[in-house]
Amino acid sequence: MMRNRSDAYHRKGKKSAAYKLDSKCESLCEDALEILQEIVAADASLQIWFDRNLDFGHGSLIDASLGNLPRLVTSRSIEKLSDDSRLVKKIDVKISVVERAIYSIGRDTVVPSKGDSLMLEKFLNTDD
Repeated sequence: MMRNRSDAYHRKGKKSAAYKLDSKCESLCEDALEILQEIVAADASLQIWFDRNLDFGHGSLIDASLGNLPRLVTSRSIEKLSDDSRLVKKIDVKISVVERAIYSIGRDTVVPSKGDSLMLEKFLNTDD
């Protein structure tokens, strides 16, 4: 949105306003990249949702310019990488997420104690 507004100001000859929006756009992109980096560091499996490998190291092609920002795998953007062989369809990503959720069901549950089991059974057998 900032980039579009900046382009409009450039066309109208309002250069100072356009440059302010350009710097605001770059600042917002940098903020978004920082947030994305934190999110992916917390859960690397989220990388499947993007059109490129999310490498934030030195020399990375990902930076605050709009053309180099990662796009969602389902994006229709002309700047989305289309030659990446690991790209998957939206349905494939959804299926993968559901399969992981099914696999993890019950893995973190705590086995109830004998007393808890008896209280639950008593509660369930109580007539209203």
